[in-house]
Amino acid sequence: MKVVDLTQPWGMNTPPFPGGKPATIKYVNMISTDGYNQQEVTYTTHIGTHLDGPLHFDPKGKDLASLPMDKLVNDGVIVDVSDVGPLGIYTPKDITSKVDVKKGDILIINTGFHKYYANAAEDDMVNYFFRHPGPHKEFRDWVAKMKFRWLGVDCGSADHPMNTGLQHIRPAIAKEAEKKLGKPLSKIFPPEMDHWMHNTLFKQPHEVIHVENIGGDIDKVLNKRCVIGCFPLKTIGGESTPCRVVAFLEE
Repeated sequence: MKVVDLTQPWGMNTPPFPGGKPATIKYVNMISTDGYNQQEVTYTTHIGTHLDGPLHFDPKGKDLASLPMDKLVNDGVIVDVSDVGPLGIYTPKDITSKVDVKKGDILIINTGFHKYYANAAEDDMVNYFFRHPGPHKEFRDWVAKMKFRWLGVDCGSADHPMNTGLQHIRPAIAKEAEKKLGKPLSKIFPPEMDHWMHNTLFKQPHEVIHVENIGGDIDKVLNKRCVIGCFPLKTIGGESTPCRVVAFLEE
C-alpha cells in the first residue's frame, strides 16, 4: 500500500484565512535548562489544512470528539477541476466526467490553487484566498444528494471566494469576478446564498463537513479512487481543528 500525504506544512508562517490570527509557537521548557523540550502552541482552528466540524455552522452539530472514524476514513475520489480556472464555477459534471464517484464517498477537489499556498513554488496568497474557483447552488444540491462523508478542497474555502465576505475585502477582485462571470455578484450569489456550502451542508440531515487547505502531494493522485483519511484532534466541544489528510492507494 502507498500512502500519499495531502497535508500542507504547518508553522508560525502558516497564513490564516483573511481576518484571522496566525499561530504562535514558543518554548516553555528547554533541554538546556530543564532537561527536556516542551512548546506552547496557540492557534485559531481554521489555519493550515483543517477540518471544519459540524459545530462550525450548526449550533446543534456534533463536536469533533463525536465524529465516528468511518466518517473520517473511507473510500473516495480526488478530482482535478483546475481547468475551470481562476474565479470560475465548477459543476457536478466537472467531477462525474473525470472519475467514478459514488454515494457516500469522500470527495476531494483539486482546483490547482494549492500551488499558490505559502512557501509553494508560486507562492501568492492573494490568488490563493481570493481567486480560486468554487461551486454554485447546483453543486451544493448534488453534494447533498450524494451524501458525501466530507468534502475537501486545495484552497481557502469550499465556497466560492466571492460567495463569502472576501468580495468586500478586495473589491477590485470582485469586479474582476463580475467581468469573468458576466453578471453582478449580487445576482450570482445573492445575500441568502452567503457561505452556501457551509450554511446548509453542515446541518442535519446532510452533515457534509469540509477539509480546507489540502495540498501536499495531491498532484500524484488526481482522478483516482482510493481510501482517504482525515485525522483531526478528538476535541470535546471542538468545532474545527488542524488535521492530517492522507490517501491510501493499492500498489
